[in-house]
Amino acid sequence: MNPDLSGLRGLRPRLIAIDLDGTLVPHSGDVPPGVPEAVARVQEAGAIVAAATGRSLSTTGYVARNAGMHEYAVVSNGAMIVTVDPEAVVDVATFDATELLDEVTAAIPGATYAVERADGVFLATKHFTDRGVALEVLEVPYAELSREPVVRVIVRSEHHVEDGLGPLAQHLDMHSIGFGVTDVAWLDLGIKGVNKATGLQTLCGRLGIDASEVLAIGDSLNDAEMLEWAGTAVAMGNAQPHIKALADFIARPEPGQGVIEVLEQLYR
Repeated sequence: MNPDLSGLRGLRPRLIAIDLDGTLVPHSGDVPPGVPEAVARVQEAGAIVAAATGRSLSTTGYVARNAGMHEYAVVSNGAMIVTVDPEAVVDVATFDATELLDEVTAAIPGATYAVERADGVFLATKHFTDRGVALEVLEVPYAELSREPVVRVIVRSEHHVEDGLGPLAQHLDMHSIGFGVTDVAWLDLGIKGVNKATGLQTLCGRLGIDASEVLAIGDSLNDAEMLEWAGTAVAMGNAQPHIKALADFIARPEPGQGVIEVLEQLYR
């Protein structure tokens, strides 16, 4: 990994994939000043700039547009390829969540269980507000969660804030996209083998772009596969050491500002 971004000077990636929370924007925050101008410059030079995020379409679209990204995005940790202006689903991977939900409810009783449908709508056994997940969550009976194939399962528990839900999910035969603790302990489970890298590969297949022509910027565990897959990988300075180890370059730690510095080096 190289903290000197001058090595990026003159690089001409055809697609630039940028994680949102902690990379392009502060967590659940606004697009920092200077980002739209930096994005516009590389797009005018011929690059496609796309968000690659764990957010859903509803919470990605307005951020991407505010940042000047109006074409594609990889959302829901790689399970959905979308356009952001207008908002539409282009490609989606789903699964039957019946067995997973049964396992989760047995392992984590008394939690709030939610799913994301193929159209980006969230259903939950108890309404909650989380702009990092969805702008709108529909409260439904538990049986409704598995009535049709879904993109992912999310579990939220106020009873596991101290220890988190990660240890309880280790036995699940799914790809654990993420877990953590905010005001509640949460767990985000998606299709095994689906991640931001597979989503970007699907998008690039549609666009005729090779992985070697992609530059990816990220900071978190769910960016690991993307950073390994992309031809050029940049980790934020606030990333954990094992994420930085996957990167070719290290950007400043401040969300937005680090991205601006990276983009300023390109197409010179």
